[in-house]
Parts: sequence; structure tokens; C-alpha cells
Amino acid sequence: MDFLRALAITGVILIHVSAGGFSHPAGSFDWLSALFWGSVSRASVPVFLMLTGALMLDPGRQLTIRQLWLRKIPRLLAALLAWALIYRLWRMAFYDGGLTVSGAADAVKQVLAFHHQNHLYYLHIALLVYALLPATRIITAHADRHTLEYLLVLWAVLGILYPTFKGCWPLTLLRGIPTQYGLNLAYTSVGYGLLGWYLRKYAASPKVWALTAAAGFLIIFGGTAVLSLRDGQLNEALLDGTSPGTAMLAAGICGWAFSALGERQMPPALHTLSRASFCVYLVHLLPCWELGRLGLSAVSGPCLLSIPLTAAAVLACSLAVWTVLVHVPIAGKWLV
Repeated sequence: MDFLRALAITGVILIHVSAGGFSHPAGSFDWLSALFWGSVSRASVPVFLMLTGALMLDPGRQLTIRQLWLRKIPRLLAALLAWALIYRLWRMAFYDGGLTVSGAADAVKQVLAFHHQNHLYYLHIALLVYALLPATRIITAHADRHTLEYLLVLWAVLGILYPTFKGCWPLTLLRGIPTQYGLNLAYTSVGYGLLGWYLRKYAASPKVWALTAAAGFLIIFGGTAVLSLRDGQLNEALLDGTSPGTAMLAAGICGWAFSALGERQMPPALHTLSRASFCVYLVHLLPCWELGRLGLSAVSGPCLLSIPLTAAAVLACSLAVWTVLVHVPIAGKWLV
């Protein structure tokens, strides 16, 4: 689990840093370099969701509705609202002319209305995933392998394939209720959790899962390059978290890790990064912004090198923040 969590949080930072590289002309070497880093890391959030499922859907794990709503969901909600407010106040203080009483009051209203910094969408999804755990845990406790596979195929058709290709013929011919069969991002994310549990329990043959991940990457990278060159600008259709390539990449990574690594002990550095991953996810855009103001970003050099170097700096700064906050009593319990 530590390996996957560390890999996923590193990938999240790579995704956000690499986005700056798409300011280069489509098809240029720097643009393709940004696409490479953005593609290879594209499955990061689905991997987090699959890890949640692999852990929380274990029938052997004790989890009552009371524990869920009095401990886990309040902690998640507290972190979400606190960091959403921090981001709004930070932007106001350093990018929008300074803090004001009226501005701060408006920021509180916006936060309570769930108008949050974009990357916090993951916590919005996590709230739904957690709320549905009593139902999804019934499935994993009682469904046999064939039933799980049936549900996952149905999920892949309605949550991955249908939303991706609904704008293509012959799906464009559909009218009425069949047009509503597709799952949206939030509910497709619940299915990622079920896939995570399935892979933890049944994944075998690391080579097959490695090939699945490679195929997913090629679909994301190659497909996005072709579509973007056709359009003359970035086409994000295959970069979505529920696109076929992303789903294959995420399944391949998790399937390989569960089948090849199992419960093997990871090096201390990976364990530390795994422990810090929630805080790093929450805070990492702040060092990303501030390093950008200092001149360190995807466009500060050749993207092939500047993106991983910037991501490493963002990760180091984020870990430093975690190192401090984890020792602050209230923040350490509720915010990281």
C-alpha cells in the first residue's frame, strides 16, 4: 500500500506541474514532454480511490456507520473546508490585492457553498465514497468472484466506455432514458474502489498487469497527441480520470503492485511519503504557485527536465509543511 500511495501522490504533483508545459505549441518537443509526464501520471487519483477500496472494503475490517459518521467523514470534511478556505485567503492575500474583511466573509460563503480550489474535487468524491461504504461493503462481504466481475464489467461499460464514446456514432442516435445510462465522475469513482478491492484479492500475473498499464499509457499519450494535433490545441478527452486509458493504467499499476509486491515491507522513505500523502495532496498547490513566482515551473527550461525537477521541489516543500503540521495538536489530527 505504501508503494502505491507514494506513487500516486508523486503523480498528482506531476500532473499539476506538467499542465504548464501545454502552453508550448501543440506537437513541439516541450509540449510532447509535458504530455509524457502528464500521461504517465494520469492514473494517480484513480489509484488513490482504488487504495481506499482495497482497504475500506475489506470485510475483515471493522467499520460501523457510527464510526463512519462520527470519525472518518467529519475529519475529511474538516480538512476539506479548512484547506478550501486557506486557498481562497492565500489567493486573496498574495494574488488578488490583499485581504479585506468583506473579501474574507465572501471567502467563507464560497467555501460553505463548496466552491473550492479545483484539486479538492478528490475530497468531494471521497465524501461520497465514504458515505456509500456501508452499501459497497455489503457487496464485497457477500459477492463471489464472478458476481464482482459482472459488476465491474457493468461499471466499465456505463462509467468508462459510455461517457467516453457517447458523442460518437451510433451512441449519438440514442434518445430518452438510454442517454441517462452512463455514470458520472462521482459515481464512477465509487466503482474504482470496488475495482481496488477486487485487485487486492484476486490480482495475479504481474506481467499481464504491467502490459495493461503500458497499454493504458499508450492510449492516453498516443490518443491525446493525435487528437490534439488534429485540433491544433490540447484535446483533453483521453486525459479524464474515467477515460479507458486512465482506467487501464490505474488497474495495471494496482494489479501489478498487488500481485508482485503483495504486503512486502517498503523502505522507510516510501513509508514516510505514504503517511504524508494526504497532507501533500492538500497543500501542494501552494508551493507550486510560490515556486512559479520564483521562476521554477514547467516552462523554466526544457519540459522533459523542468517538470520532474519542479515536481521534486514541490514535493519537498509539501513534505516540509507536513513535518511541521503533523506535530501541531489540532492540525495534526484534523487537517493532515
